[in-house]
Amino acid sequence: MKNAACSRRLDRRRRAHQRAGFTAVEIAVTCALVVILAGISIPAYLKMRTDAQITEAKAQLEIIAAAVKQLAWDTGKWPGGIRREVQGNPEVWDLTVAQAGLLKNDPARFPNWQGAYIDEIPRDPWGSRYFFDPDYTIKGKMRPVVGSFGPNRSGPNRYDYDNVYIVLD
Repeated sequence: MKNAACSRRLDRRRRAHQRAGFTAVEIAVTCALVVILAGISIPAYLKMRTDAQITEAKAQLEIIAAAVKQLAWDTGKWPGGIRREVQGNPEVWDLTVAQAGLLKNDPARFPNWQGAYIDEIPRDPWGSRYFFDPDYTIKGKMRPVVGSFGPNRSGPNRYDYDNVYIVLD
């Protein structure tokens, strides 16, 4: 009787021990689910992050555009010293310089300057400088804009699909 009871206890322990672990199939299914969830969530996260950066750039551009418009109302000139009614060069690739007229005056370019028109001009969310272009082409028409080269940071005079800009007129 004693041996039978001892044997039953050993069988119960063996069965409990055998049930305690995971099978290779269970582990494989779990890993597959994690990979599928990551495959779905990572692209969604990256798109959401890019959308947030574009929204941030647009908000900063609204503030910069207001400063550029105030400069133009006070002096009759866009950044770079070009008269408001003239379309053409020069583009200003760095709005922090005196030639832009937003933070500092360049007296030769901006009579009636009443600035500074903005406290600071940050870099865009991708680390590039914002620009001013008096003849940015949109749907075949030249328009003055302040803008960012966007996520791919394409650079001066290489405009493409991901630029973020605000039209000034």
